Amino acid sequence: AIGQLLWCSAHLAWLGTTTAASACAVLSAHHLYATWHGDRRLEQKHGEAFEEIKARTSIVPFQAILEGRQQLPDDYYKEFLRGPYFLVVGGTIGAYFAHPFMQAGAALLNW
Repeated sequence: AIGQLLWCSAHLAWLGTTTAASACAVLSAHHLYATWHGDRRLEQKHGEAFEEIKARTSIVPFQAILEGRQQLPDDYYKEFLRGPYFLVVGGTIGAYFAHPFMQAGAALLNW
């Protein structure tokens, strides 16, 4: 949900249209509901075990670490040195540089 909120905020700030605002509102509401529903479903299925895990974690990035509920291992950086992460970073950089081409292509649409 946090990632969706960040993505929507950035695109809304860039576009500033009512269409972007309403799309962001719907997407954000969907992700917040999904987070709530997922927690509710897992709590019903696993009960106290889920509550123990929920007490040690947070949906806000790094909040549990900053509050001392979790600790990073010394070799935490190895988690990020994996193929899928490089693919996501490459795709993100590629999408960033492709935005002008996407905008130019969108301008050619005769809607």
